[in-house]
Amino acid sequence: MDNSEVVASHPVFGTVGPDAILLDAGEVAQILRVPRSWVYSHLKELPAIRLGRYVRFRRSAIERFLEQRVGACE
Repeated sequence: MDNSEVVASHPVFGTVGPDAILLDAGEVAQILRVPRSWVYSHLKELPAIRLGRYVRFRRSAIERFLEQRVGACE
């Protein structure tokens, strides 16, 4: 991994890449500029990772989701 892919530094894991950090519904809502309730109501459409009662998202998967949706309304 080169320095352009380093997203954060972790005390135990060292430097981590973009897919190592999981986003919660609130963070995804900010990226998509929608209410958090929208994220929860569209979980079947979004690339979600379920951890028991928790739901997390990889940023790269959300970005791919957006790319696939470009032009969907045209």
